[in-house]
Amino acid sequence: MQNPTSWRSYLLLLGLGLIWGGQFLFNAQAVKDFPPITVTAIRVLLGALTLSLASCFVPEGSGRRGKRSWSVAIVLGLIALFEAVLPLFFVTWGQQHVASSITAVVVGGVPIITLLFSLFMGGRHNFTVYSGLSVLVGFLGIVVLVAPSGGGMNNQSLVYELAIFMGAICFAIGLNLWERVPHDEPIRSTRDMLWMASVPLTVAALVLDKPWSLHWSLEGVLSLILLGTLGSGAAYLMYVSLVHRNGPVFTSLSNFIVPMVGVVLGVAVRGEAFGARQGWALALIVAALAINEMRGLIKVKA
Repeated sequence: MQNPTSWRSYLLLLGLGLIWGGQFLFNAQAVKDFPPITVTAIRVLLGALTLSLASCFVPEGSGRRGKRSWSVAIVLGLIALFEAVLPLFFVTWGQQHVASSITAVVVGGVPIITLLFSLFMGGRHNFTVYSGLSVLVGFLGIVVLVAPSGGGMNNQSLVYELAIFMGAICFAIGLNLWERVPHDEPIRSTRDMLWMASVPLTVAALVLDKPWSLHWSLEGVLSLILLGTLGSGAAYLMYVSLVHRNGPVFTSLSNFIVPMVGVVLGVAVRGEAFGARQGWALALIVAALAINEMRGLIKVKA
């Protein structure tokens, strides 16, 4: 029997949305001072270091000290590839010539792609009518929120839009792969994944960007520290914990919260307007989360 999702899971989902939605303020400063590949490589490295330090204070499970099967290591390597390395290339490259509103819609489709892939890759959290409706309503909320103007897509930018879509597919595959990782020690699994992802990203940054020749401003460095420790370290740990607790489809709903957080921060920090469009989008996102919960409530009442 599926019980209603616990309030802790919703707090984790909200916290994940807040961190990844708020990171745009710091990311804007970071990419102003450093190339995108260098920003991502340092973020991943700092995230790996943060979790490595935190794992020193978390006792290891009995019988697992120093052990990591080859099958799990291979899965973590694939997750590193699909969660960080490939999306970096596809999304960063595609965003050079695609409007941010269109990017938001494409990335907002991650829950739909995750749900479809879960039919073939998922185990414990299979497709339900409620999860399908939840994903569709949430995606509608993203479309209402960004309201891309007509003519945003054209033949010239099609290849870049396809690149962003490939990035969304990579995120969805990575989400479903997390269910194949043992659920007992998420902090160490996340740490190992980030270290694996840091290798190709660091090599790419050293070869392409030559970080030693860049100008390192204080604002840019502080932004990188926050992005690495919170956006990559803490957020990824919450992300993996959610996948283990509630499955990839529920976790992917954070993609609906992130753009909404960006709008709220824009209103609070930059004094941007909050109109009917943003209100309807917020209502649809909340409705998506409520629909996701309906199956468990109906089961309990029955």
